[in-house]
Amino acid sequence: MSRVTNNWERLVGATLKRELGQGHERTSSGIAGAVPPSLARTTIIDAILQAADEIQDEDPNVARILCEQAYSMAQNLDPSSDGRGVLQFKTGLMSAITQKLARRDGARIDRHRDIEHLWEFYQHYKRRHRVDDIQREEQKFRESGNFSTVNLGEFELRSLEMKKVFATLRALVEVMEALSKDADPHGAGRHIMEELQRIKTVGELTSYNIVPLDAPSSSNATGVFPEVS
Repeated sequence: MSRVTNNWERLVGATLKRELGQGHERTSSGIAGAVPPSLARTTIIDAILQAADEIQDEDPNVARILCEQAYSMAQNLDPSSDGRGVLQFKTGLMSAITQKLARRDGARIDRHRDIEHLWEFYQHYKRRHRVDDIQREEQKFRESGNFSTVNLGEFELRSLEMKKVFATLRALVEVMEALSKDADPHGAGRHIMEELQRIKTVGELTSYNIVPLDAPSSSNATGVFPEVS
């Protein structure tokens, strides 16, 4: 059954990429990156599925939560699947979700705890990638004005890595915000609302690029970042 599901997912992904002309732009596996334009224009379904791909090996349960939320967003936006490629996309995504459930070998899923599990993973992910520490280091780096070739190269490499981390965090935040509406206001729901308010207040998780634009660089590496190109 797993082989059949895998084949179906690859078939749907290939068909969508061919129909939508996106095959040469994406490097994601599965159906992430094959979101139909009618859905991609007004949602971050693609980013959520990219994040699910990214963390699948680390926490399959969180990847399942992200995929289910992406499906709910697609269903709410186009319940009749009228948009081009939407029906194929939904079918492929549901197949991927079914496969993730099958991998649990019959283990019971308590969706009432999804939001708590997501919140716990979000905190763990931030700690593991030292997000708060790196942001403080970034601020000190900017304020120092010491943009030597050596430390600039180090920060350029870190910037590339952190862009992926921040993209995953933004997807997690989007899903947490959607699910927190039904969460216990005295438990995970309260912590999430406080975190969302903090993020909005300090402007965290905006487009990430820690290398100052006026810093000298023989390779001008900042030019390749979408934020500054």
